[in-house]
Amino acid sequence: MNLLIVDDQISVLEGIVNGIDFSALGIDRVFTACDAAQAREIFQKQEVSILLSDIEMPGEDGLSLNRWAAGRFPSVIRILLTSHASFEYAQQSIKMGCFDYILQPAPLYEIEAVVRRAVEKLLTEQQNRTYYDLERMNAIVLNLFSSNPANRAESVSLLNEIGYLIREDSAVQAVINDVFPYIESGEARFSDSAIFPVLLDSAGDHLSAPGIYALACVNRYKQFVVLLFGSESLLKKLTSADFEAYYDTVCRQLTPEIASYVTPANHFSNLRDIIYLGHLLALNNVSRKAGLYFTGQSAPPQATAGLQENVARWTRLMENGQFEILEDNIFSYLDYNASLDHLNLENLSEFHQEISKLFFVYSYNHKIDIMSLFSGEYTYNDYMGSFKNVESLKKGIHYLKTAIAGVSAGDESGDVIRRATDYILSNLSLDLTVKDVAEHVSFSPEYFSKLFKKETGENVKNYILRVKVDAAKDMLKTPNIPISIIASELGYSNFSHFTQMFRKHESITPSEYRKKFLKGEDQE
Repeated sequence: MNLLIVDDQISVLEGIVNGIDFSALGIDRVFTACDAAQAREIFQKQEVSILLSDIEMPGEDGLSLNRWAAGRFPSVIRILLTSHASFEYAQQSIKMGCFDYILQPAPLYEIEAVVRRAVEKLLTEQQNRTYYDLERMNAIVLNLFSSNPANRAESVSLLNEIGYLIREDSAVQAVINDVFPYIESGEARFSDSAIFPVLLDSAGDHLSAPGIYALACVNRYKQFVVLLFGSESLLKKLTSADFEAYYDTVCRQLTPEIASYVTPANHFSNLRDIIYLGHLLALNNVSRKAGLYFTGQSAPPQATAGLQENVARWTRLMENGQFEILEDNIFSYLDYNASLDHLNLENLSEFHQEISKLFFVYSYNHKIDIMSLFSGEYTYNDYMGSFKNVESLKKGIHYLKTAIAGVSAGDESGDVIRRATDYILSNLSLDLTVKDVAEHVSFSPEYFSKLFKKETGENVKNYILRVKVDAAKDMLKTPNIPISIIASELGYSNFSHFTQMFRKHESITPSEYRKKFLKGEDQE
């Protein structure tokens, strides 16, 4: 972005230009003008993003120049400089929509701060426009997948208006990209706006040619779909080496944790069938292995061997209460078959059914209400849908194993609660969570919470809070222990948080409690 400074005093111009590091602010070029006429000429020839103008100038003044710029270049951010603290000037600048009003002589750091804020405003507006454009284009491209011919025709018409020469008789090829960190994380680094440009630039560098157009969108599976439009003869000229170069560039600029699935070229009318082929490739990548995959080039996975024999062994381990060994065995089986590429969606679904039968039969035989083991954090539907990839299935198995192991523990409920309360009382200096305590007694947090409430009539969080308050009250009775030390001893690194917790429970602050107690002692 460019900045234009207008002032009739050469010394002021030179002082601002030489005294501020505009490049560090994100300013590409700085233009200067000694009067409004010269400024108008610069506006006509150069792209100006920010105008920094003096008001008092011979001939046309800065207010008139700003009024002219506002009418013809409304996106320009305008900042006024003046050596007179006139309310009338300030009032007029506000009416004209000026960004700021600086009273001269102003220190350079003040001018720099205003310019920095102007740059930040421009960048924010640019990001918002970019995001809106991405959203709009995403909706248009997604509409190409519609089963309704009218919807597809509407998208084709809109794309033609934008400049993409796509016709109903065009051919199309797709690259479906699974960016695994984007699926699993909400980090800004993996936002839509960060990924789209990399995919399109990489496609432009390696998969483009005169007559081939690249478009991109995000589908409902959070996959980035790059569509290559052109004649069938042009698309068939793209080689595996071209796609490998595309994939390498994307991985280098984003993350190596990407799987890209390349479909064959086909007629545009068959777009839904083309996407389905790529989608099948993605579904069968249940191990979520990064890499470049081509439709029809990979051999079908071999069947997993010895599943029933392993299920029989796992059943014995469950009956013997060897839950940790059970989990290790199941995970080793999955990892081994994944390493040999023996897993796909079909046999992973079969594996999920066998493991579910194992857990459900055990629960039935031991009178465990398996539905009570699920919670809002991990639901029954979460588990039943966990067959779609290896990591998701491992998470489901670990959850059920932990929950069932906790319920199956030989301890009576009362003994479990005793061990839990002993653990809490012995670790008051820690910032204990329900999960911490549940893991200590080998229960799932959800089941443990229900059991604790049933046995004590109090939820775990309230119990932890209550015993910490009781401990605090005992220590507050000793006047030479600083309250900050008491907070620290009870696991509160934030003093104000400790005070809020104590007040919520006792309706007074720790300081007030100590004063009240000591006053009572003095009267005795």
